[in-house]
Amino acid sequence: MNPIVSMYFLYTLAIVTSILLVAVSMLHIYWGLGGLWPGKTKQDLIDRVFGKGTQFPSTFSCFFVATGLFLFSALPWIWMLRFSLELDHQTLILLPYLLYFVSGIFFLRGVLGYLPFITKHWKPIFVKNTKRIYNPLCIFLGITFLVMMIGW
Repeated sequence: MNPIVSMYFLYTLAIVTSILLVAVSMLHIYWGLGGLWPGKTKQDLIDRVFGKGTQFPSTFSCFFVATGLFLFSALPWIWMLRFSLELDHQTLILLPYLLYFVSGIFFLRGVLGYLPFITKHWKPIFVKNTKRIYNPLCIFLGITFLVMMIGW
């Protein structure tokens, strides 16, 4: 592959990955503030987004996940600009492991949602959503972190 095309592809991948992670982070903030979309009631939201239970996660939990996703959204940029940022040697050594770890988190979340012995405990609407939206998104994000690592 042409190095310039490859560079543009990786930058585009980093932008798309960051935008997706920021969007999902903002969605968790919205839920933490009491938003109900894509549900109509709290129980409908729980069924659609969390899969089981009757208790909505706390505001702290929603904000905690939002913060993690937002921090993950910065990783593609830190990786791309690692030399321009003049990161110290220790950080440069640890950064790939962090990216592999984040990739693994997304892969694990994406794959587990396809396993019947796990999904049998969830509400049918959540199983449908997780197989159509959440799992593919997580697997895509896991792949993007790996591709960025390998490409640079």
